[in-house]
Amino acid sequence: MARNSDYDMCKEERKRESFFKVLQRVDFSSENLRALPYDFVRSFSNNELSGKMKIKARWGSSWEVEICKNPRFYFMEKSGWVKFVRDNALGDNEFLTFTHKGKMRFTVNIFKQDGKEMLQPPQSMASMASSRRRRTKTEQGISYLATTITAESNGGENYTRKLNFEKKKAAESQNSKRTEKVFSVRRDSAGASSSSVAEFTTFIKKSYLIFMRIPKSVQSIHMPMQRTIFKIHLPNMKKSWNVVYLVADRGASFSGGWKRLAQEYPVAVGDTCKFSFIKQHELILFVSKP
Repeated sequence: MARNSDYDMCKEERKRESFFKVLQRVDFSSENLRALPYDFVRSFSNNELSGKMKIKARWGSSWEVEICKNPRFYFMEKSGWVKFVRDNALGDNEFLTFTHKGKMRFTVNIFKQDGKEMLQPPQSMASMASSRRRRTKTEQGISYLATTITAESNGGENYTRKLNFEKKKAAESQNSKRTEKVFSVRRDSAGASSSSVAEFTTFIKKSYLIFMRIPKSVQSIHMPMQRTIFKIHLPNMKKSWNVVYLVADRGASFSGGWKRLAQEYPVAVGDTCKFSFIKQHELILFVSKP
């Protein structure tokens, strides 16, 4: 009788050390959330726990995260953990399992709130990789063309200088278009200001202290079409929060991390919040009290 390969793989996985995390709608970068279970770390040597752990997703992407220790427990270092969370647009009650494969190498299985497992990277991550590949091929083609012109022309230096100028001009034009798309200037029903920086204003009511709705006019003009991690700064840039931006049929909102921001900023019922873009996924928050 042929053996079921999935069943065999499941049995093999059960023999390996593993632990799980649930990324609830709280601060997913907290030290407690990043903690490694006590019974789990007991099976590792001090030498292993003084290095890094390598986390690999089902689709092949991997992240290295340092292991740190406080007087109470071992935990995953913040910057590496946050990069893993941000790259995969997590923070909406996902269930994650980490299975040790040996030599501090772990496979991670990510299950969404609806129970389905993520088998491929988020759309934004895949599109960024595709964009980088296209840009690299274009630059390689231009570089080769410049070399050919230099070698075959008596006035090669002039040709190369002109070509480099055209390359720089094209890059500036592309960057300008991308910037205009993100920071386009429009006044909408949400109170977006007519200035050189894209911004929008929202009046805070009680429910907005947990989930802050994004006006549809702002969503259609300035916001991404898929779940994304936004970084929101204080006006003095001395503190920032990572907040999950969710898109659903009923509308878009700031979700995971927003409640913590509201408590620490603080934001209260009746306040007016003005968000100003500084990058595509970065905002400065100005709060006006009534």
